[in-house]
Amino acid sequence: MVDKSVKFNLNDFPFRANVAIIITSYDGHLLFLKQSLLRYKMTGVYTICSYDFQHKVPPADIFEIPNSWVFKHKTFGAGKRNGWLWDILYAGNILKSFSNLKVVFTVNSDCVWDRPENINEVIKFLDKDCDMMAVTGNDNKMIHTCAVMYKVNTFFRFVEWVSDNLKNNIPESYSPEVLLRDFVYYNNIKNKDAPVQPKFPDGRYSGSIDHYSCYNQDSTWKRILGYRNLGGEHKASCIQHLEPVPVEYCDLRNGGEYLSAHESLLYKYYMTKDKRWLYKYWAEGEDSYWNRRYYPLDYYGDVPLYDDSKRKELGPPSERLGHFDRWKYQSFVLKDDEYYEKWKKIIDKEM
Repeated sequence: MVDKSVKFNLNDFPFRANVAIIITSYDGHLLFLKQSLLRYKMTGVYTICSYDFQHKVPPADIFEIPNSWVFKHKTFGAGKRNGWLWDILYAGNILKSFSNLKVVFTVNSDCVWDRPENINEVIKFLDKDCDMMAVTGNDNKMIHTCAVMYKVNTFFRFVEWVSDNLKNNIPESYSPEVLLRDFVYYNNIKNKDAPVQPKFPDGRYSGSIDHYSCYNQDSTWKRILGYRNLGGEHKASCIQHLEPVPVEYCDLRNGGEYLSAHESLLYKYYMTKDKRWLYKYWAEGEDSYWNRRYYPLDYYGDVPLYDDSKRKELGPPSERLGHFDRWKYQSFVLKDDEYYEKWKKIIDKEM
């Protein structure tokens, strides 16, 4: 039997919470939205989802999760980056109604906290020498907006800064990171870089900060809150041929409603664990269209494949054949007849 008094106690909850989390979202995040909201709700603080409606509205079961929702007005000729600023402006002005708040988090809804119960541990960084801290930052040259926590007065000052800039209607001209960086610089805000920040592994950007935490790397926010940027991991896993985001984070309702046409192949992999679907997903999602392949499933074998024993012969084209660059074809070593035939006319023309 449900204790009705628990629900009644929520009637004045915004006036009793001292921490608020603004979860910024749009329909491109629907794949992860339900699981991220559930985890933020587990903090026990006031949660408000600020949603930029573009094509799809969240279903009813998702609406029930956060304490509040806010929808910005329709904007035209401006993408989700501009929409993020309006999300902050709308939700921030609602929070101004509650003088009890001490700390505000802004987080993207494709990011999750696997240890939400540790929220007070990360808040301890906000002391007399720190007004705000993000998951990633680079000595105030770059402060990424994936997840940031602020002292409440600092946050409200940022809301005013956003408002002043949005009064000039120049769609697609505003970067949230630039506005946040300039806000810190011109207002003498005490921003602290997190002690441990996610770094790129060995490779092209080795050692530099990975602002999208694409590899689920170690960081201060990960150590304390179990932070993951699922959107970053999702994109990197296709291009770099990594295992996809664990299925428990994904909302796969209605046969993968929130997946793109290409990602329908990933849905089949989630459902079957058959690596043939994953290889097909990787082949059709190569970052260079010169490398993409659209083979039928039986190209990868006529029986399900549950390990990587055939990856060298059936795996991603760029791994087997190299990354084809039409401008550097002289240094390119052709590795199979099929690949040569596919590009023969282009190669001969260039020569």
